[in-house]
Amino acid sequence: MAKSAYRLLFLTAAVAWQLAAVPLFAEPNPDVQAVVSRMRSLGGFKASISISSGGGGALRGNLSYSNGKVHLALSDGRVIAATGRELVVYNPSSSVAGKQLMVPGGGGLGWLLTGFKTKVSGNTALLESENPSSNIQEVRLKWGAEHTLEQLSIRHKSSGDWTTITLSNLRKVDAFPVSLFSYDAPAGSRTVENPLNQSN
Repeated sequence: MAKSAYRLLFLTAAVAWQLAAVPLFAEPNPDVQAVVSRMRSLGGFKASISISSGGGGALRGNLSYSNGKVHLALSDGRVIAATGRELVVYNPSSSVAGKQLMVPGGGGLGWLLTGFKTKVSGNTALLESENPSSNIQEVRLKWGAEHTLEQLSIRHKSSGDWTTITLSNLRKVDAFPVSLFSYDAPAGSRTVENPLNQSN
C-alpha cells in the first residue's frame, strides 16, 4: 500500500479515536459542553460512519468505540483497530497489515478544543483557532437530539483540506469483546511495521 493511502487510513483512525472520552475545557460554550458531556456519558458505542477528506470519495463503515479503543470495519473489507497503544490497518486486497505505535494519552478532543473561538448557530458550532500557526485551524461540529454528535469536520493548515466524519445510527454499548480492538490479521498476511516512516 502506498504511503499516501496509509496516511489517509491512519488519519481516519486517529480522528475516529477522538470522538469520545472528551475532557471538558475551561469556560466552554454551553452547547459545545453539552455535546462533549453527551459523548463522554456514552462510554462505549456503535455507529455507522462516513469519512471524507480532500474532496475525494467517502470511506464508509461501522465504528465501535470503548474508552479510547476503536474498531472500524470499512465496507471494502479494510479494518482499522486501535488499542490506545497501537494502531492496525488491514487491507484484504493486498493481504497487508500496517502496525503503527500511537502517542500515549490520546482518545479525547481536549487538545482540539483548546485555543479556539466558538460560534454557535442552531445545532452547529464553528471553532476557529486563535493561533494562526496551529496545525488545526477550524473545527465544525453538528449535533442532534440530546446533543449527540452527528458530524465533526477538521481543517488542517498544511493542506487546507477538510476531514469530515459523519455518524449515524449511534447506540450505546455497555461492553465489547476485548479481542475486537486487538486485531490480528488473517494467517498468511504480511505485516508492515511503522508504515508512515517508510519511503514507498
